[in-house]
Amino acid sequence: MLARTLTCLLAMTVVLEVKGLKCKKLPPGKLRKVNLKKETQIYFPTNGVRPSNIKPGAQSTDQVALDGIEIYSRKTLLMKLYLTVNYAPTVGQQGSLMLMFEHDMFGGCGDESMDGCSQDIPDSTFPVLRPCLDSAPFTATDLPVALQLSKEGNFLVVKNDGKFVGKAAIPYKKCGDPSKGRQWINAVAAEADGVIKIEPQLCQ
Repeated sequence: MLARTLTCLLAMTVVLEVKGLKCKKLPPGKLRKVNLKKETQIYFPTNGVRPSNIKPGAQSTDQVALDGIEIYSRKTLLMKLYLTVNYAPTVGQQGSLMLMFEHDMFGGCGDESMDGCSQDIPDSTFPVLRPCLDSAPFTATDLPVALQLSKEGNFLVVKNDGKFVGKAAIPYKKCGDPSKGRQWINAVAAEADGVIKIEPQLCQ
């Protein structure tokens, strides 16, 4: 089953051309500089439609859990974000996106709080696991599924096609000491120890 999923994803690994943006692949474990003051999009190697060579109803074929995106301040890992795509039946129909953040225990000030990633979460908690409890609908197209990343106040905010998917508080420079200010997000990478090991693409 994984081999079939990989076949479907491999077909979408050419470098994208997005109007007004420059795109580059995100190899696993290799940091790419990012500037969240600019428009920032990460394209994943699926358009969100169930692959045609997988039988409907088969185990683990209604969705694909993609390898994580690592978020850095220089070489300090702050958090990872994980996207699960619940497939749309065809182009033009709706699927849904599920997001989860994982705050690093050290650079990300990971703690034992239980907050989700909704619009009204506090900016002072950093759960080791921060699942988004609500899925975000999307309409499948011929283009890869994309997430937009931005810094809004003390939060890293994630959207799809301009619509909110989830957010997480940006950790303090010194865990437990808000007076030191927040970390500055300036690099991303595909998860070094992922399972699928397909390269998403960063466009800015």
